[in-house]
Amino acid sequence: MKIDMSSHSITIRLKMVNQLRRTCLSLADSSAGKKIRKQFSTNKSVQRTSHALGR
Repeated sequence: MKIDMSSHSITIRLKMVNQLRRTCLSLADSSAGKKIRKQFSTNKSVQRTSHALGR
């Protein structure tokens, strides 16, 4: 399988990754995400998420 490495294709993939990142951070900032961040505050992954959210 050949991957399209044209500048246009790379730009599209980077935009998609950014949209996915923002969606994930929005979900992490939901009420369920806040509960998880509070319950597992010592977890390194949870700490990174909190840091990404600016908390």
